[in-house]
Amino acid sequence: MEALKKLTRLFLSAVLVTGVFVPNHVHAEGEEDFSDREYWTDLCTGQHVLTDDQKASCTAYMNYVSSQSVDLNQRLNEIESQRSAVAENLSYYGQQVAGYQAQANALNAEIAEYNQEIAVKEALIAELEVKIQESQDQINVVQDRITERMVLAQPTMRLNKYLDVLMGARSFNDFIRIAKGLDDITSYDNAQMEKLAELIEQMNKDIAVMEEEKAAIAVARQEVVDRQNEILVMMYQVQVVEEEYRRQAAALQAEAANVAAGIEELQAMMNSIADKLNEIAPAAGWSYPVASGYINPVAGTWYYASGGLHLGADFVANKGTALLAVGNGVILNSVNGCGDGWLGNGCVGPGGSWGGGNQIHALYKINGGLYAVSYSHMLINTPIPKGTVVKAGDKVGEVGTSGNSTGPHCHLEVYYLGSADNFTYYAQHWNGDLSFGCGWYSAALNHICENGSGAPCRVRPESVFGR
Repeated sequence: MEALKKLTRLFLSAVLVTGVFVPNHVHAEGEEDFSDREYWTDLCTGQHVLTDDQKASCTAYMNYVSSQSVDLNQRLNEIESQRSAVAENLSYYGQQVAGYQAQANALNAEIAEYNQEIAVKEALIAELEVKIQESQDQINVVQDRITERMVLAQPTMRLNKYLDVLMGARSFNDFIRIAKGLDDITSYDNAQMEKLAELIEQMNKDIAVMEEEKAAIAVARQEVVDRQNEILVMMYQVQVVEEEYRRQAAALQAEAANVAAGIEELQAMMNSIADKLNEIAPAAGWSYPVASGYINPVAGTWYYASGGLHLGADFVANKGTALLAVGNGVILNSVNGCGDGWLGNGCVGPGGSWGGGNQIHALYKINGGLYAVSYSHMLINTPIPKGTVVKAGDKVGEVGTSGNSTGPHCHLEVYYLGSADNFTYYAQHWNGDLSFGCGWYSAALNHICENGSGAPCRVRPESVFGR
């Protein structure tokens, strides 16, 4: 469940690139500065794997933003009140949030456009401010020149009795109006007056344009805030649904995936290829299960970082990325027929594990040991058929997002079943138990190899594939 986790990472999960350090945003010791909304929204909703400290900061950021907005706080409270409804109809609400990543991408694109528009307008305002200052400087020069000529001309002109009136003008426009009314202004002085009037008129126009641009910036900035708030609301909706899923998923899986279907047919098939099974040699080591990708460090094995059981590892990769055999073996079970899923979607074909969507369950010989590996959420029509003999590195399907998933990834579980010498016998007599004797839900935690349990036991995928 990865694509939507890009949206909910501040609470629960993560995808894609490496973590991002949060620099220079500490306001004081123990207190963070959330004034840069663009920075924090990008960090908390972007395509980053967050550290525990960053997740805590993002949670604090969301609380901070909601405290600043009565409307946002009200919307979050409304979502909180839906928890009981989510619990009753997890699949419906999971489907509701499945499209949030696309919506978030669209909102982030709008935010980018608004920010670009703001940057253009701010550049224009800077130019206007320079132009207005230049106009003001020219006005001052012309006004000083006119005043100086009038003062010098007093002995020969009949302006002395009007000079006090002229100099007492309350504005440039008054100055010009009074001055033009005086008969003794020369044509040169009149030209200077007209130039002054033109400068003042142009400056006033520039000021009007600047005020319009400032008003437009204010509107654009509010649009950015509104879009960011919409993303925060979606983030919280996803959190509520995903927390409820965490609570229900393991129990649902235990109820719906104890024994696979078609076991008699499978056993007959295994008997028919017994010679091939006997010829399979143990692989010298583990091969990586995806052609390209990595293990999601937040959706950890045994538990999610935010709590809730998670009995495998999530390998993040693009849709259609090849899934590979991790050793030499045979496909015990293959399930197909699910399109793209969503959080809470329990789609599964006959004989599959609840919520796993399209999936395969393979039996491998590796390093002298016998192992079963399950691959879930595969792309429709890509799981290879049961009974197929594979070698390490062979393609067994493709990464998808079927079943209980909100984005391309492969949920992978590993089981240790004992000695590789039992390979053929196990394949021919497997009873269809998709937990391979290790149980589901909390009972599964009693069968963990690293805790000292013997075969059958669950293997932490990170211990063989790295982190």
